[in-house]
Amino acid sequence: MVGHRVSFAGGTSRGVVLDLIRTRGPISRVALAELTGLTQATMSTVVRQLLDEGLILETGRGESTGGKPPVMVDIDPYSRFAVGVQLGRESITYVAIDLSGAIVGRTRTPGVGSTEPAEMVGRLAAEIDRTLAGLDIAKRSVLGVGVVAPGPLDLAHGAILRSPHLSAWSNVPIRDMLSTALGLPVLLDNDATAAAIGDFWSGRLDGVTAHATVYMGTGIGAGILIDGIVFRGASSNAGELGQVLAAADDGGPVVLEDVAAPSAVVERARSTASCARWGLTGLDEFDDFRRIALAAAHGDAEAGALIEFSAGHLAAGVLTLANLFDLDSITLAGPGFGVAGPTYVTAISRRLETDLFARMRHGVRVRLSPDVANAAAIGGAALVMQHELAPRTMGLSSLVAR
Repeated sequence: MVGHRVSFAGGTSRGVVLDLIRTRGPISRVALAELTGLTQATMSTVVRQLLDEGLILETGRGESTGGKPPVMVDIDPYSRFAVGVQLGRESITYVAIDLSGAIVGRTRTPGVGSTEPAEMVGRLAAEIDRTLAGLDIAKRSVLGVGVVAPGPLDLAHGAILRSPHLSAWSNVPIRDMLSTALGLPVLLDNDATAAAIGDFWSGRLDGVTAHATVYMGTGIGAGILIDGIVFRGASSNAGELGQVLAAADDGGPVVLEDVAAPSAVVERARSTASCARWGLTGLDEFDDFRRIALAAAHGDAEAGALIEFSAGHLAAGVLTLANLFDLDSITLAGPGFGVAGPTYVTAISRRLETDLFARMRHGVRVRLSPDVANAAAIGGAALVMQHELAPRTMGLSSLVAR
């Protein structure tokens, strides 16, 4: 049995067929026609187009069901590539993926810090060129580059508006600047949204209706997918979970990032007598956060209490998010979960099990991303693939090519 027909909402027949081949191949034209409802003649035309473009190939014959064995088709994973770039204050991650979504290369360099945008764009372009050359990937087979960064962003103009975590990047049109420097199409998106789309592209969200990827780097955000479609909001800045109100120690209102983000954990740690024991340097807040998380993982009770405090506040924020969107799936991604991720998964799962409004109707699956530290970079590359080749509507402006 082939199964339920797929929806064409938000996509073309070409895109739907290609995505089906990517996720279910090797597959026959007959099975594709049954899944899509397209006629055999239309399906033959679409498949021939994809073969001519070099995106798929014939892989042999399948099992006979009484007649002539069908010819099977599958994607050619090395026919197209995409690059994802995850901008961060502490580090920059570059990931290249093939058409199947498999990672074919990755590298990490020092972060943006206080580097001026023009100089930084030159560094980004040079590193991408080096990465492609090292992987022996020709630029003509690269669909584009997906740059992901913390918000707020102006996606229509491909600009970082103002980032509390990237101080020099105010109203910087990075999409056009990098496209000009590289000679490749470029798109820009939020890091949390990109991580969520990476989850979708990987196929890990099959059967999920309402999903959020909670991303914790220097700050905290969430990418939201409803039936596989990105929920972006009026200005494409939805999901800023770190900006929801939380309770401070004195009972007053603060935003969630002020009590749960890595920098908040470090600030609280510096007021304790154990600061020296954990080796905190005061030079890099994110590195100090990792030191605290490592101490907690090794059984340090005081460090564990700091992480638990953060996890408890984040769980409260995620509960609000889950209630608002009636979520049935949550992924935790980002370098903030690299060491202490299981503690956050446990805290969030417990809070949802006891307090979710719809808990009598359904549960919420909470898990860590399989590639927690690189999820946004992988998602940036997946954004390019999704936008160019697949049927779902991502709500992106067109790629800018120079």
